[in-house]
Amino acid sequence: MELDARKIADGTALEADLCIIGAGPAGIALAREFLGTKTGVLILESGGRWPERRIQKLNDGDVVGDRYVGLRRSRRRAVGGTTHLWNTPVAGAKGAKYVPLDPWDFIEHADLPHGGWPFDYSQLEPFYRRAQAFCGLGPFTYEGEDWFDGKLRGFPLGANLSTKVYQFGAGDIFTRSYPGEICASGNISLCHHATVCGLETDAAGRKVVTARLARLSDGQFQARARVFVLAAGAIENARLLLSNGGGSSAPGNRYGWVGRCFMEHLRDYALTFIPRSPEMFAQAGFYDVHSAPDGSIIGGRIAIAESAVRNNRLPNASVTLFPRLKTWPISVGLVRRMWRRGRLQPTMGYRWSRVVDLSRRCDAFQLLVNFERKPDPENRVALGRRRDFFGIQRAELHWRWRAEEQAALEKLRTFLAAELESAGLGRVEVRPGQRPDPNAHHHSGTTRMHEDPRFGVLDGDGRVHETDNLYIAGASVFPSAGYANPTLTIVALALRLADHLKQRI
Repeated sequence: MELDARKIADGTALEADLCIIGAGPAGIALAREFLGTKTGVLILESGGRWPERRIQKLNDGDVVGDRYVGLRRSRRRAVGGTTHLWNTPVAGAKGAKYVPLDPWDFIEHADLPHGGWPFDYSQLEPFYRRAQAFCGLGPFTYEGEDWFDGKLRGFPLGANLSTKVYQFGAGDIFTRSYPGEICASGNISLCHHATVCGLETDAAGRKVVTARLARLSDGQFQARARVFVLAAGAIENARLLLSNGGGSSAPGNRYGWVGRCFMEHLRDYALTFIPRSPEMFAQAGFYDVHSAPDGSIIGGRIAIAESAVRNNRLPNASVTLFPRLKTWPISVGLVRRMWRRGRLQPTMGYRWSRVVDLSRRCDAFQLLVNFERKPDPENRVALGRRRDFFGIQRAELHWRWRAEEQAALEKLRTFLAAELESAGLGRVEVRPGQRPDPNAHHHSGTTRMHEDPRFGVLDGDGRVHETDNLYIAGASVFPSAGYANPTLTIVALALRLADHLKQRI
């Protein structure tokens, strides 16, 4: 059933067994698992079916510290959430890259001082496989050699580097297909234009009983449920918890972890790869987006071996190749945008391997390095002084790029350049000192999982510590984020949470 909060009478109380706050990939995946069951599910979405400018103003917030794109531009309030910001063409639609975290991303180690995940990769792998199908992707394999064919193969890279892949999927499953199924169901209600302004608990403070709701057209109502799940993104999940009591009295915040360890994926453009011969432009086609024989859409990437990451104490990373144009047929405005992002040369986008005589138009490959940022408690979401339309304190992001992180990045650059050159592929130019682009729009880590409440907000099931019925879904639960685009892991965790809640409810 589809509900529009603008048409709901003031004072109405919506009832459900399970109330999910947020209709992005996490909320949609979680709700869809209950299709056709006896469980009554209510999804509350602050935005509409499609992005609306006035509602996006609720995402405004402040950034304290280093340069960042901001809290409004990096997320969306609408059914489908941040998938509305996806910009990779997939079968004529907007899509994105998918890849799971590496197994070693889950493990606590010296460079992950605040603890690893409360479970290992093997426990999440069955849900990754289910998420693979849920997201409309191909076989669950990301090893390059499993996708090589007679024409397209990866480069010989040596022991420390290997060819792996991203898979690509369209975003309309989260904006059209699955919301359509949900709205047509008999046991799930999707209520849009409904902004959660607060959570009310019982006298003991352990059980959430009501979510207070409002709409931009004025008027208030509420939702009651046996179980509540926050699935509103890393910024909003933390903001909602902090707004509900503030300080150590906020749910899950007894030890001050709510909002801390905010992470973004960083993108580095400081490496340029000059192939040893023009023929290598044609040989590099596997690293472009292309259709596999089974119809899956994939793109090759260069990965670092676990032993190299650990032995050299490097951040985990993935490298994508984009051909660099010999000439600059671009505008002054584009040059300025490229400069701000640390991208100082014009490159071709995906589908570059289709260009005839590519080696005549291009002279090198710009290497795009996606790499992880370690969780730092000082990078955090807090409540700011400004308030939104509903009188709630806006989010304030504290964000800094530190000297030791730049040193680790320089080490990663040196390592990648040396490995590519030692493989005999060509020469790599390095621009030291250049800072990375922090604007991947992959927010994570503000309500991190840890079995011990002294080091996290949630237990291994996703339940907020010291509460009975409040759970969180989405990338905010990540204790660490690796380099990987987060959507496949978000969906896998949502499916895992759904199994848990089915047993409980």
